[in-house]
Amino acid sequence: MARPIDLCLAETVAADLGVPVDPHVERCVSAASGAIAAVCGRAFERATVTEYPPGYGRPYLLLSRPPLVEVSHVTEWGELLDATAYTIAGDLAADGLLYRLAGVWPETAHMRGLITLTVDGRQGYPGALAVTYTGGWVTPGQVALDAATGPVTLPAELEEAAILEACALYRGRGRDADVSGESLGDWSVSYRERTPGQRLASPRAELLVMPHIQRRAS
Repeated sequence: MARPIDLCLAETVAADLGVPVDPHVERCVSAASGAIAAVCGRAFERATVTEYPPGYGRPYLLLSRPPLVEVSHVTEWGELLDATAYTIAGDLAADGLLYRLAGVWPETAHMRGLITLTVDGRQGYPGALAVTYTGGWVTPGQVALDAATGPVTLPAELEEAAILEACALYRGRGRDADVSGESLGDWSVSYRERTPGQRLASPRAELLVMPHIQRRAS
């Protein structure tokens, strides 16, 4: 069964593999989608969430689920901000940026999982900023579960990466994923070369997802 996180469909993967759709193929699709999300440090499926981002004393807030679709409300130190105080217009939404039109956001930062005042890291302030917004792309998995959420808006390279990774996971089950070839006569084995830092089973999938890796200040 499809899941909202699925970046491709089990039917597509099964067709590429030349096998019927079964629970194993479906697990490979979800595993591949989860692995890609982990490598990229972000969730891709569209959802409405509340985040508590650090402000760093700058006019921009970086939210974790681009592209931004709509900002429902923002609270600062528990007070609701007027919607005219910020914007996601233009290229801001695609990059996950919430821009404050006047002044800057509070001077807070991430420290050991908490939001802290940068001038005094001894006390946590998780409620310094709270942003409730809708963001992310509509995934093939979401459309498979509810056609009314369509059309799919996920970039084609992410869907293709998920297909490649799911196929690699399926083919690699029960054997060493680093072995690329074996023979029986005068036994020999050859090993697949991995690029430094490669985290996905498919090197082609790894290349496709690179533009979508989200790097953020700690």
